[in-house]
Amino acid sequence: MPAAEKIIHRYFHQLISGCGNPQCSNIYCRSSSSFKYDKTILEDRNQVAAEVIRLSSEYAPLCDDVNLIEENEQKIKINNLTENNLQELISQCEKTNDWNILEKSMEIIFSNRFNLLTSFLKVDFTENISNKSESSPTASATPKSFFIHDPRITLDNDEITLDFDVMKSTMKLLRSYEDQISSTIHKSLDLLLNQLQYELKSKRNEFETDANFFNLFLIIFELPYLSDPLFLFDVARLFYSILTNLSIKAQAKFVRILSKYKTNLDAYVVHVQQYITMHTLRWCDRVGIETNSEELLSSEPGMKEGLNTLRLLFYANLLGGQRDSSEIIDIERKNYEKTERELVERRQRHNDTDSDTEQQQQQRNEQQQSDSENVLVASTSSATPATRIKTRKATSEIEDTDSPYDNALQIKLDLKPNEYRRGQYAFDIFINEYANEKLEIKKEYLNFIQQPTSSIEFSFIYYPFFLSTINKIALLNIESKARMYLQRRSIFVHNIFSSVRLNPVFKINVRRDHLIEDALISLEYQGIEQPEELKKQLFVEFEGEQGHDEGGLSKEFFQLITEQIFSPEYAMFMTNEETRCLWFNPSAAEDLDREYTLIGMLFGLAIYNSIILDIQFPPILYRKLLGKFGTFEDLATSHPTSYKSLKSLLAFNEKDEGMTVEDAFSLTFQVAITDAIGSQLLFDLKDGGDTISVTNANREEFVQLYSDLLLNKSIQRQFDPFFHGFLLVTHDSSLRKLFRADEIDLLVAGSHVLDFNQLALAAEYDGGYSKDSPTIKNFWTVLMTFTDEQKRKFLRFTTGSDRTPIGGLARLKLIISRNGPDTDRLPTAHTCFNALLLPDYSSIEKLQEKLSIAIDNAEGFGLR
Repeated sequence: MPAAEKIIHRYFHQLISGCGNPQCSNIYCRSSSSFKYDKTILEDRNQVAAEVIRLSSEYAPLCDDVNLIEENEQKIKINNLTENNLQELISQCEKTNDWNILEKSMEIIFSNRFNLLTSFLKVDFTENISNKSESSPTASATPKSFFIHDPRITLDNDEITLDFDVMKSTMKLLRSYEDQISSTIHKSLDLLLNQLQYELKSKRNEFETDANFFNLFLIIFELPYLSDPLFLFDVARLFYSILTNLSIKAQAKFVRILSKYKTNLDAYVVHVQQYITMHTLRWCDRVGIETNSEELLSSEPGMKEGLNTLRLLFYANLLGGQRDSSEIIDIERKNYEKTERELVERRQRHNDTDSDTEQQQQQRNEQQQSDSENVLVASTSSATPATRIKTRKATSEIEDTDSPYDNALQIKLDLKPNEYRRGQYAFDIFINEYANEKLEIKKEYLNFIQQPTSSIEFSFIYYPFFLSTINKIALLNIESKARMYLQRRSIFVHNIFSSVRLNPVFKINVRRDHLIEDALISLEYQGIEQPEELKKQLFVEFEGEQGHDEGGLSKEFFQLITEQIFSPEYAMFMTNEETRCLWFNPSAAEDLDREYTLIGMLFGLAIYNSIILDIQFPPILYRKLLGKFGTFEDLATSHPTSYKSLKSLLAFNEKDEGMTVEDAFSLTFQVAITDAIGSQLLFDLKDGGDTISVTNANREEFVQLYSDLLLNKSIQRQFDPFFHGFLLVTHDSSLRKLFRADEIDLLVAGSHVLDFNQLALAAEYDGGYSKDSPTIKNFWTVLMTFTDEQKRKFLRFTTGSDRTPIGGLARLKLIISRNGPDTDRLPTAHTCFNALLLPDYSSIEKLQEKLSIAIDNAEGFGLR
């Protein structure tokens, strides 16, 4: 250890632990009864570090007993850690049954930056650094100036001096003696990290460019103690704070190192998740005691450091995962930008074609609205300051450059999470279910949008990868409802002061026998030409029928229209017999752009209004809705037979099989695709494809072009208007930033898993029923004996959809109300409230009969 650093180390030990001599007279030693400091100073290690620097510069007295540390160093003769010297230490301790030497050795290593950073070095760096250390100046008053620089190690590359394999095997051995050294490691790291945090304030650049600096974080992450409750609230928090307060350039290098060297990333995630869980528990205990507490989970001290560290690990997981080629990514980005431009231009063309009269009327309306807002401002001028704070934009209204879902580190790494098919590990390991259960997402969101960006220290909104799908959906719904509320409030104010009445809801009036036609007219007129209408709450009326849409009529509208428009009669889609999934019909009529746009809008409106559609598409559709292209890998779930055939083509070995690819497969670059009516459509993958044989040399090109044809080119004419309709609704939302493709699938179509035990456990009863009522017991007995098809009909009858929402059937909260005594009337339902009105039938046989009739004849508001 350099002389200056030894002095610093001794002063730290003297102030924090003392020399151990109860008769000590040194006023600068904690063991002395004349200790000159208020001992509360020891609670702030930054103050301790500052005082240590001052004492060393003034040559304050050092206790002789403290020199025992240096004597131990000389006795043990260990300056860094290797697997060999650790084995020797353990062997020595086992022989003498005295573990003090191991404890002292770990204290020497883990409390000293230089000793720890020069442990586990690669062979080709050891000699270089050894030479540098011998020639380095040691006259400095502090160890801050002792840094190792090597031209091979920079912030711009991913090189490090650490030998991962040696480090991991040594740490594995060290974990076997956890009980003997846990408290020593805790005390030593506390000392080391506090000193490091203080020094980083003035010498961050020197530290970050030190050739060995990143070794420290990788070594500490391998320690099992980070998940130990003894470490979680001080050492772990300090460690995560130091790591996430490095420069963006340094954090980016750390992420790249983790992804490149395939570290034990899942173990690191476990450390951080344990940290987050324990801080969540502490928050629960505190707010549970303070019954009137309004504190959010995001206000828990230390939570920010945990989430920031988890984000580093998430990015490393992405970089270590799989994404499409750079060429495909570039094309996708350009294509999505083009689509967005076309969307904006279409809206602009509509604005440009407005008549002068309409423009003048709009100006008058804007003036009236401005006047009305002025009136409102004047009327609230006496409000308290807190009620007049100007809120920031909702997340969905923020430009990409200011999006809460992007950050400087993500931009530095050029990371777009949805461009990755999978990570090194499953994305679910980054979701802390316990914290998500305790997270009050509505309050977090409102707290987020009510503050200027500059004043927000921490919010869970910044970490979509951490949020459960349920919380993401809740966040999207809150966003949607906030926008709907703003629309309704604006219209309310407008209607007070204007003779032109505006509708506060997006109202659709349809006839059951002209459903598609009426829906097209409504959506084109109010939606495409006036896209702001789509931000309002959907309100459906069936012509000639009574009923106020509280959600049930909207659900029925979506159910009926999807049944019709996806039917074979329209031939817009076809069903894959193997997967039972829908796909675009490549030979659909050329005049169906309006219908495809309508379906895209329905997808968006269903998400926006939290309605599940009774449809099933392969996963690639939802990737395409995020701006992705289909590739060979996507065929596994969309066209499994074709995928298996192409995979066998790629795996074919001419030498082993004794024949060529041409002879074995007899393929050319002209292929046939089957359409909705079973006809074969011929396509040339290349000019003159019918004359180009598929060979061993060009088979990869064939697979790529054929996959592109099946999933992209053959259906581009159908998919483009569909995608455009979807973007008309979702363009301004946070959908693409919040959700993965598989989550959008659940948003649109729900889950196919039916667990009616969940439904029963969460059910509520009204009107005299309870879970112990005989009719209720009969009801659940009947329901549990239903087939899956009958169960789906029951769900559609009571909720308007036969799919399970994300989170399971328990989230439906079925309400069963007593609807009078025994009768011959059928059960009825209010789908908007998930309410079943069940008469008190006299027998289980009668209940089964009446319920079966009701669910088999559920269409139409008159019955429901």
